[in-house]
Amino acid sequence: MKPTPEHSPTPEGQPLAAPAPVNETVGYEAADISVGGAQRAGLILAIVVLVSLGVVKLTFDYFTSEPPAGTPEIAAGLRSAAPEMPPAPRMQGIPGNSVPPPEQQREFQAAAAAELNGYGWVDAQHSVAHIPIEEAMKHLAAQGLPQSPVAGKAAPAAATGKKAQ
Repeated sequence: MKPTPEHSPTPEGQPLAAPAPVNETVGYEAADISVGGAQRAGLILAIVVLVSLGVVKLTFDYFTSEPPAGTPEIAAGLRSAAPEMPPAPRMQGIPGNSVPPPEQQREFQAAAAAELNGYGWVDAQHSVAHIPIEEAMKHLAAQGLPQSPVAGKAAPAAATGKKAQ
């Protein structure tokens, strides 16, 4: 086979490069991306982001400087000088509670002991009073528990093991 001028060897012994095939029906980009166009798009994006942040900041500042209409001051972010105590019962050690927990326990135990070992009214209108616990135990030991009329009738039947009819 005889070499063609297209494939004829070069002086170094290499064949010449063949021309690129051309297909008229296929489209492609003839050049790379425009650097100037990419820079402009990036600059426009940066400006849009900065303007958006500015609008958000101005909106935030406006809404935090104006208290809401018709609402208490707390809704506007203001707090009272002294915190209010929560309703009873309160947990020990909450802010504003100046009595330490051990002292509160001693006060509670002293009040309970005074009630157990003293005289006083439970309900003065209905003549219900309390007496010291030691005296109440002596009274019950001497007289026994009071029996209700219904309990008195049911007790003998239960003691004998027979059913009451």
